[in-house]
Amino acid sequence: MVYQNLKKMRKIVNKPQVKSLVFFGLLLIPTVFLCCEKTFDESSVFFIVLLVMLLTSIIEIPIYTTRSKKPEYSEKEALCIGEIYGVSIVEEMESDTERRYKTRITLNMGGFIIPLFFSFYLLLSFDMGSYPLPLLEVTMATLLLALISYMLSEVKGGVGIIVPNYVGIFAIPLGLILAPSGLPLAGIVELLIFIPAIFGILLGMLITLLTLPREEVGSAFFNIGGIGSFYTIYLISFLALIIRSIA
Repeated sequence: MVYQNLKKMRKIVNKPQVKSLVFFGLLLIPTVFLCCEKTFDESSVFFIVLLVMLLTSIIEIPIYTTRSKKPEYSEKEALCIGEIYGVSIVEEMESDTERRYKTRITLNMGGFIIPLFFSFYLLLSFDMGSYPLPLLEVTMATLLLALISYMLSEVKGGVGIIVPNYVGIFAIPLGLILAPSGLPLAGIVELLIFIPAIFGILLGMLITLLTLPREEVGSAFFNIGGIGSFYTIYLISFLALIIRSIA
C-alpha cells in the first residue's frame, strides 16, 4: 500500500535539482571559514540553519487537499516540463481521465518551516543593547517584499507557484534604505534583509495561492517553499549569511 502511494507521488529530486543542491552545498564549504573562524556566535547559527535548510529541502509536509483545473498539455510539453521542474506531468495527466486535479498543498521543510521559525527566533531574540526593535521598518519591508513576490509570481499549470530567483535580492537595498540610523549591520541583515525577505516571499506565495482561480489553472501539487521557490528563498538567505559574516 505504501509502495503504491509512493509510486503515485511526483518525483521530488531530479537532475537539475541535484546539480543546484550540490552547487549550494559546495558554496557553503568556503563560507564556513567566514562564519566559524571565531568563537561560536550568531553567524555560526546562521550557517547551521542554511545547511539544515539545504539538507531538508526535499521534505514536503502535506497540509491540505483541494481540486483545481488540469491543464491541456501535449505529451511533448508535459515531458519538457517534467525535465525542467522535476514533476511527473505525464503521469499526472494520464493518471485520471477527469479534467481536474486532486491538488495537494504542501509546506517544504527547508524552504518554509525552518526559515520561518528562524525568522521568528531572530525577531524575538533581538538584542542590540539599548537599541529598540525597528518593528515599523520590518513591517514596511515585509509588505513591500510580499507585494513584489505576489506581482512576479507565476502559476505554472501542473507545476505550481514559481517565484523568480532574483526576487529576494530586492531586500538588500531596501533593508539598507529603511535601516534606522545607528543600527549595526548585523541587525540590519537579520531584521531588515533576512526576515522581510522570508516573510515577504512566503506571504506573497500564500496570497497567490489564496487568490488562485482554480477553474482556470491548476496543479497536482502546490509546494510552498519547495519546487518553484526554494532557490529564491535560499539565495537571499545565503547572501544574508555572507553579509552577516563580515559585519
